Amino acid sequence: MLRKFFYSLAAAVAVCTPAFAGVMGLSSKVTTFAAPDAALTGQGFTGYVLTLMTDDNSPISAIDVNITGALHQRWNFNADTDSFDPTPSSANITNGDTKLNPITGALVGSALTEDNSGTGSPLPDAAGARDYGLGTFIRGAWGIPGPSQTNKATMAYIVVKDTDLPNIAVTAQVATGNGTFTLNKSAFPDLAGGAVINPVLVSNPVPGAGVELQFGTLPTPQISAPPKSIALSNSASGSAAISISSITLAGADAGKFALQGTLPTSLAGGAAPQSFNVAWNAPGTAAGVYNAQVLVNTSAGNLVFDVQATVPEPATLALAGLAVVGLVGFARRK
Repeated sequence: MLRKFFYSLAAAVAVCTPAFAGVMGLSSKVTTFAAPDAALTGQGFTGYVLTLMTDDNSPISAIDVNITGALHQRWNFNADTDSFDPTPSSANITNGDTKLNPITGALVGSALTEDNSGTGSPLPDAAGARDYGLGTFIRGAWGIPGPSQTNKATMAYIVVKDTDLPNIAVTAQVATGNGTFTLNKSAFPDLAGGAVINPVLVSNPVPGAGVELQFGTLPTPQISAPPKSIALSNSASGSAAISISSITLAGADAGKFALQGTLPTSLAGGAAPQSFNVAWNAPGTAAGVYNAQVLVNTSAGNLVFDVQATVPEPATLALAGLAVVGLVGFARRK
């Protein structure tokens, strides 16, 4: 019944795009926990933010996820029922509570649920406030309304004891405009663990909120602009090499940019960074703001860099030219 709902919901909210899509997993770690669970910091636990992203900019329309293993939980006291309520969903990705991350207004197809043994946490319970413990699962399915669909969606935030990480299992079905794709734990490199010396993927610039590669307003005549560089390295000396499976451009305006230089395929532990460039590749383009993404898929994690360039209006250029002429004339009159 759930599967039927999931596929019908995905069909109802999906947007049609070319049929060559795929879904990749992105992940990041949290080791310093926020209130009210700040005391979990340094106790051998790590938080993992699990994010989904399509590789061709097609929208994500529905997610069905099941995560099992020893998951750190915090249930909150409900004075009306004199009991502790589960907290299976929230947008918070900094505290010590495992949860799923549907957006506000998501269409829930299968109830978001979790369990909590009430034992196994290093944090003390707070009477009439919080009940800590380790659960064994968190699961649920939801659709994303059409106006809110993008090619990227945060799926879950799990908090796991480092020694329990090998026993965590993840299964996710993700509906996009190009069909439904199944991911498991291996799609999220941060969940692999287990190496004596773990490779550490480092980049300059660092991916994050906002535009990492900002070309600004392009020079005129609009023939070229200085390229932007991305440097990748494996900062863990003595670790296994990080293999790079692909470096690609994605997004609606990807064709207006180009990758330049020798693209790295492997990053040895402790070796010097390897760089390549992203260049503007569309002289004569109409005025507007153009956006793309650089996707770097590696064995140690996936990186996403936002790229943006602005082509000014011709009127803006004319005014700028007049200003220069005026300044020159003024200088001569002096």
